[in-house]
Amino acid sequence: ALFLLLYSALVPGHTYGSARGPRFLRMKVENLRSDPGEVSISVPYAFVSGALRFASLGKVRRELDLHFDQSVDASEIRTIVQELKEKPDGTDVARIHDECEIHVRKDGDRATLEVRKKDHPEELVTLKLPWRIVDAVSTADRDLDVDALLAQLRNAERGDLVEITAPDAHVRIWID
Repeated sequence: ALFLLLYSALVPGHTYGSARGPRFLRMKVENLRSDPGEVSISVPYAFVSGALRFASLGKVRRELDLHFDQSVDASEIRTIVQELKEKPDGTDVARIHDECEIHVRKDGDRATLEVRKKDHPEELVTLKLPWRIVDAVSTADRDLDVDALLAQLRNAERGDLVEITAPDAHVRIWID
C-alpha cells in the first residue's frame, strides 16, 4: 500500500481527456525588488483536479464566498464583460474604483486587467488570465461565481492560467 501511494504521488498517470502523459500545475514567483530570487512549485494536475472536485462539494466554495465579500459589484463586472464583448479585441474598458484606475482589455482568448493607484501612477499591476474564466465568473448574480470558477479550473487545458506582474514581483501559474 505504501508503494502504491508513493508511486501514485510520483507518477500521477493521465488526466481525464488528456491524449498525452501527466500534466502539472506549475507556479513561478519572482521577487524583483530587494533580494531578487525565485520560487517554483510543480504539483501533479491530477491532485489539483481531484481537489477541485472535492472543493465543488461545498466547503471550499463556502469559504471562497465568505472571503470574497468586498469585491466589485457583480453588475459592474457584467457591464465590463459585456462592453468587452461588444468592442474589438485590444480595446480598453476603463473604470475608477477605490482610488485606482482600472483598465480591462480582451486580446483574443486572454483578458488583461491593469490597475494603477492614483497617488502612485508609476506602479502598475497587471493581471492576465484566460477570457473563458472571466466570462464564466461574470454570468451569475453573485460578485464571484465560485461554481463557474471551479468548473473552469477543473476543465482547464495546457497553458497559462494566471500571470501577475507588479513592480516588486512576477507570478505565473500555468498547466504543463
